[in-house]
Amino acid sequence: MKRKVSLYLVCLEVAGIVIVSNLAVISAHKKGAILTLPSPKELYSSLQTRMALPKSSGKVLSASITADDARTFIVERFIKRYKPDSPFLLHAQVFIDEADRNKIDFRIIPAIAMCESNLGTRLPSSDSFNAWGIAVYTNANKGKHFEGWPEAIAWVAKFIREKFYNRNITDLYDIGAIWAPPSVENNYSWSRCVQGFMDKME
Repeated sequence: MKRKVSLYLVCLEVAGIVIVSNLAVISAHKKGAILTLPSPKELYSSLQTRMALPKSSGKVLSASITADDARTFIVERFIKRYKPDSPFLLHAQVFIDEADRNKIDFRIIPAIAMCESNLGTRLPSSDSFNAWGIAVYTNANKGKHFEGWPEAIAWVAKFIREKFYNRNITDLYDIGAIWAPPSVENNYSWSRCVQGFMDKME
């Protein structure tokens, strides 16, 4: 019985390693890097070695998925869940890259886009690439115009860094009071919306 349990736990561990390896390959591929993984023979050898050793703890997976490995997948899964026809599905990695470049939470830009434009599917004008309600003050004002999604995402990330983070404004209720002032009187609806969708990406 103990032998079967040990075999089961080792198989789970190998499965975890395979999953992590696949995520790492995807991440490396998107960044244009080359990643060398262990061969099937090496994995099999490792499996035999682990089966021969006694288990000293209840930990099943020895490998861990880092934030860098999983964040693009998290954003893609979020988009597919709420708006699979969103143009952002092709730019999930851009959210991560720009968030890292500006040292902000990677979830905030897609979450705001969800609240402001249903992930880029309802825009002030069809060619504006403005999914965040930037400078949309009246029906006559179509807001800020961008040339494409990568430029728009980069601009918004930098805007959040300079307008809020650099001034130590990181609480969503404080950000919402500046980004969408009318929402404050509506029980901070903007902030609660953004926070709710950020939570979906944890």
